[in-house]
Amino acid sequence: MRKLICMIAAFVFCISFTGAEEKASAAPFSVNANQVYTYDVMKKDLEALAAAYPHLVSYKSVGKSEYGRELYAVSIGKGPAQVFVNGSHHAREWMTTSLNMKMIDQYAKAYYSNTSINGLSAKSILDNTTIWFMPMVNPDGVSLQQYGVKALPASSQSSALKMNGGSSDFKHWKANAKGVDLNRQYDAKWSSICCSPGKPASENFKGYSPASTAETKVVLGFMKNIDPEMSLSYHSSGEILFWNFYQTGARYTRDLNYAKQLGRMTGYRLVYPGPNPSGGGFTDWFLESYKRPAFTLEISPFVGDTSVPLKNFSKVWEENKDVGLYAAKESYKLYQQRIGSKYDQQVSQVNSYLQSSFRLKPYYTANIKSQANLYISASMKKLYDQSDYEVKKAEQIAAELPAYYKENAMKNVRNAKQTRLQAAYFIDAVKVGDLLNKERGELQSFVNNGTLNDETGAAYDELSRQLNKEEASIGKVYGSSVRSLFGQKYLVPAKIAKETVIYEISRYRLLAEIKELKANGTNPDILNEKFNLYDRLTERSAAVKKAGNQLYPGKYPDLPGFETTLKQIENELR
Repeated sequence: MRKLICMIAAFVFCISFTGAEEKASAAPFSVNANQVYTYDVMKKDLEALAAAYPHLVSYKSVGKSEYGRELYAVSIGKGPAQVFVNGSHHAREWMTTSLNMKMIDQYAKAYYSNTSINGLSAKSILDNTTIWFMPMVNPDGVSLQQYGVKALPASSQSSALKMNGGSSDFKHWKANAKGVDLNRQYDAKWSSICCSPGKPASENFKGYSPASTAETKVVLGFMKNIDPEMSLSYHSSGEILFWNFYQTGARYTRDLNYAKQLGRMTGYRLVYPGPNPSGGGFTDWFLESYKRPAFTLEISPFVGDTSVPLKNFSKVWEENKDVGLYAAKESYKLYQQRIGSKYDQQVSQVNSYLQSSFRLKPYYTANIKSQANLYISASMKKLYDQSDYEVKKAEQIAAELPAYYKENAMKNVRNAKQTRLQAAYFIDAVKVGDLLNKERGELQSFVNNGTLNDETGAAYDELSRQLNKEEASIGKVYGSSVRSLFGQKYLVPAKIAKETVIYEISRYRLLAEIKELKANGTNPDILNEKFNLYDRLTERSAAVKKAGNQLYPGKYPDLPGFETTLKQIENELR
């Protein structure tokens, strides 16, 4: 009997939702700047940073150097405003690569710990901006300066030695490995650059034409792709800051104000070039081509024509650790002034259209307190119909936005669609449940009249089909408590109605089968087996009603009209 009661109680409806929100976390890793920072060390650190901060830091090769080394660009941040920071245009200035990499590392740590660096919040800034780093623009030159000619193919070693005056000591080397000074390669008053030796050399050779080196071409192409609002070029040494290249008027005032702030942050002295600055540098080209702020920062006290000693890095870091975040913060402001506010308005319009969908949520969650609340109100129906048009309108606007704005807007569109879908599931469960109640009423009319015939069986079958539909519909409804109310309102009465007659319908159909078998002259033993089954079903019918009434008193009545019909048919067949 206990087993039977448990079987009857199986209509209790229970579905639960589980979910896990991914939390940003990072594997323990730190860039070690207290070493000779090589191209290979940089590559390993890039892999480690991308693995440690997969949703914030990424890197890619944007081209190759003259000797085929990958030129890596690294991004940190999630926003639409772009900033460009670079290091090691010059071979002996590889500590600027260490500084770039340390910035990426520390900014990522501050982002995930939601902390600030000198008062600048990494998370709020990097959610609005993306800082692109090219930590080592000149990997061939850096490798030559650090390793000597063994860093080059054998076929190129003799020419490198010749450019180096026959010396195997390359500690003063500044150019790329083919003897071109990369920071004299940009087409900004290139023809008037002074003091070029006229041929490949360890330093100062501007090349035979602007942008003729592989490295410079890659940088120029990358700038076109990311369209940055501001750039920072790191060099060494001297603790000075270059910022001016023929700006006038408002641009001059703007960039001077930025330069003064950077000077206060780093302690570096601003250098005011004369009326005819040399040109050819990346910062010169960016200022002239983009007419946006650009700065060259020379790290470390002056050390001459060689690399900065490692002991100086801690001071360099303290002076510059917040510079990248500052540039990012200001770049977002510049971006907003230039184009961002227009897109913000469109995103606001998208969100406005989505409000009708979000206002649907209380109708299938907070407003549902009892079974009496399981209905489709006129206000819900009106809001649901309105939201259909407005979600489509919002999606059209979002689809035409630039990538960053589109991603954020479409995320809201998806949330609105999900909210609207949950409302649709609720509406569907009510409609299907009401049809289920209708089918239950039709079956009940046969029960009330004591009529057991083929039409009664058809009503039973229709109730069963509708019951399955409602179970499926309720399974999609949001919230376990709401699903429970649906179950109590629709499933429980329907299942009781079904279980009240299930064995009577089964016995009626079995007698019809026996009648057909008998008419066909079936073996009496088979007929006896069928009658034995019929007797067991009769016992089962009584047991189910008894068990059911223990759970739901009075809900499983005897059916004398059905029993009379069954007895008459049975007597005729026996």
